[in-house]
Amino acid sequence: MPNGKPGDHPYTDVVTHGRDVYSHRVANLIREIAKLSDEKTRRELADLLYSEYNEFDGPDVRKLETVLAEMRETALRAARERGLDV
Repeated sequence: MPNGKPGDHPYTDVVTHGRDVYSHRVANLIREIAKLSDEKTRRELADLLYSEYNEFDGPDVRKLETVLAEMRETALRAARERGLDV
């Protein structure tokens, strides 16, 4: 069972523990999305990272960058619609 330490989950590794699990660019995108998003979106992001881009399964990092860039744009639009100054 996970105990909240580095290596338990790619999302918390990046957001909580400051690790660049996939690449520096991917980590920055994940952190940015996490700051802009609501809890539901953060959970979806965490699930996506764990199930489709698990670091131990040889993830396609370029594809992940593309997916995250799109997610960031969506999160930016949603944040602006909520009135956040971004």
